[in-house]
Amino acid sequence: GTERVIFCAAPAYLQRHGTPTTFEDLGRHACILFGRGDGSTSPWLFVDEQGQQEARAVEARLVIGNGEAQVAAVTSAWGIAQLATWLIKDQLQRGELVEILPQLATEGLALHLAWPRNRESLPKVQALVERLSGVLRVD
Repeated sequence: GTERVIFCAAPAYLQRHGTPTTFEDLGRHACILFGRGDGSTSPWLFVDEQGQQEARAVEARLVIGNGEAQVAAVTSAWGIAQLATWLIKDQLQRGELVEILPQLATEGLALHLAWPRNRESLPKVQALVERLSGVLRVD
């Protein structure tokens, strides 16, 4: 399957700094990026005007290598981030985060689940596979 990724920010951040209306506007905002183990950052994915997915590097105000810590930083109004909807579902429902630039949202990175298929699979592994198969599109 794939994960849907959106741009989001805390209402308090947007009240103080304004709401971007284009991808280019993000250059004037505090962008919180995910940092990889090798020190690089993940580019932001978005859908361009022709409906094609693009990946573009963004200058980071803050780089965090943990998804939950990234959510905490955005929820604390430190800036704007691009995050998977499954990761921030609760914060969106509670109004702690709001989606911005919805026209740029995209199906992001491919999700893969690999496990050994044998009769001795642990029940926990089988339960996880069944649960994820029900939530994600399985190819």
